Amino acid sequence: MKKGYFSLYEIALLSLLGALIFVLKIVLKLPVHVPGHSGIFWMIPLILGLAIVKKPGAATYMGLISGILTSFFGIGALHVFDIFEYLSIGIATDICGYIFSYRFENPFVSVLTGVCANLFRMVVNYSVQLLLGVQGFFIILGIGLSSVSNIIFGGLGGLIAALLIRKLMTAGVIGEDETG
Repeated sequence: MKKGYFSLYEIALLSLLGALIFVLKIVLKLPVHVPGHSGIFWMIPLILGLAIVKKPGAATYMGLISGILTSFFGIGALHVFDIFEYLSIGIATDICGYIFSYRFENPFVSVLTGVCANLFRMVVNYSVQLLLGVQGFFIILGIGLSSVSNIIFGGLGGLIAALLIRKLMTAGVIGEDETG
């Protein structure tokens, strides 16, 4: 019998963390009205799941699960197109994880991953809006403040994820290599 790419344990863990991203988006709505502020909550389960599984595609899977849930329930601003926004944070996190050898206990790696993923999400969000007919002038006008806030909140989410991963490693909940 051939083994799959992800074990049943990994699929269950990634699915739960993908659903947690969706739940955090709904439950922790802050009336801040600053673009990208939810990135602080998205990055924590995304980076945590990838730090545990350490396989390419794990974060993309979590992004797919949260994107499907968001699109199905119509919670986000783009409704059915929200799946692209959530997939983008997963893809960017996977790319950063692969480049940095999944060393998310290092705050620099986690902060940089959070920043890249949140900025990538912003670019995909504005690209979808442009394809849907929003005038480019309004998109360019919003990118200035939006990019700065996405950098800040994505980085903060990555920092919190790094501190959480370090604590879990110290406590022995997750090890250096969870694939064994």
